[in-house]
Amino acid sequence: MKTKQLRNRIITYFVSIVVLLSVLFSLITLLFSYIIEDSFFYQILEDERKQIALQIVNNETPEPHFDFVTFHPTTDTLPAVVRTLLAEEPNRKEFSAEEGKHYHIAFLNKHDRGQDILLAEVSGHLVVRELRGLMLGFSLTLLVIGLVIALLLALGTVKLAKKLLKPLDELMVIVEASPVENLPTNFASQFSQNEIGKFAQTLESALARIRAFVERERQFTRDISHELRTPVTISQGAVSLLNHTELNSKQQELVARIVESDQQMQLTLEALLALAREKADTPEQTNLQSVIEACIINNQVLFEHKVLSIDLPGNVFVPMATQELRLVVQNLLQNAVHHSQGEQIHIRYRDNTLTIADNGQGLPQTFTANEQAFESGMRGPNSLGTGIGLSLVKRLCEKFSVKVMIESGETGVSVHLKFA
Repeated sequence: MKTKQLRNRIITYFVSIVVLLSVLFSLITLLFSYIIEDSFFYQILEDERKQIALQIVNNETPEPHFDFVTFHPTTDTLPAVVRTLLAEEPNRKEFSAEEGKHYHIAFLNKHDRGQDILLAEVSGHLVVRELRGLMLGFSLTLLVIGLVIALLLALGTVKLAKKLLKPLDELMVIVEASPVENLPTNFASQFSQNEIGKFAQTLESALARIRAFVERERQFTRDISHELRTPVTISQGAVSLLNHTELNSKQQELVARIVESDQQMQLTLEALLALAREKADTPEQTNLQSVIEACIINNQVLFEHKVLSIDLPGNVFVPMATQELRLVVQNLLQNAVHHSQGEQIHIRYRDNTLTIADNGQGLPQTFTANEQAFESGMRGPNSLGTGIGLSLVKRLCEKFSVKVMIESGETGVSVHLKFA
């Protein structure tokens, strides 16, 4: 979070709290004033009710003590607005009329509300209504004073936060300015031994482990690229020369197995190296048809006894690197040939989805879910591989945000690659 953003949020929080509390307490004060005022009028009416009741018992003429309180033997003598509203709401105690008049009512006989009524016209005695403007002005003044205090406190808090977060900003600059191949070292000692200093030490330790891990991965990739590719190439050359000599049937079978193993090893090495390479920020757009044609041409022997059905547009480009796409397609084509007993291989592209399907027997029943086919080490009963082919395919696809799905049924297996 940037310091400016933090400052704005702190000021907003302080000001919002002050405004909310000021408005809340102003409303509570106003409401409390109205309640006290109404209670005062009700108390006057209650005292008058007792006095009038005593006068009636003594056969005296009912005469209220206050000039704003009047006695009404029946509802017929009440003001029209009070009579109308009382007919609609018999339990109502307050009434507002035109010209700012306000009434409070009390009944001598609470069980019979049709007679012996005390009515107080209190509009001339409403203190809260007269002082409401003054109260609101006073509340507004307090609000302004509170806002000033809140802004001062907020600015002080921002200054303190900026001072506290300055080491964290420096630490963030150190990390952001360092590329992955040159991670920073020995930077924790410049920070104080507080929470940020401890965080810097932990981060320095973690970056050291990452740097060692990256170096090991770099050395491993370099070794696998040279030390393993070279023997595989030599082996393939030797087998190629061996194929030109006279071999009996048993020897030819063994040589064929060596050739297949070399091809599988070559494909696995290339896939692992492709996974180890860092993905570009913007993936290249690869012509799908050219990649599939190259895979078919380079593996013509695989399709000697298969019928290929290809349905591809000629100008489709997909967001995946050429090398990785070739490895994925080649692996899926080899699986369609080796692990199915069908004669047809279907390749089609529709709705941004590439499908490679065969008409074999489908996945073995040992796969309780199709997702298991992509797990490392999972292999069919007739497979001669190590069970990592589809796992590598899935990982290569995930590297380029390509969704891979597999469907299996009585008509064969279909693998779908959904490009973004």
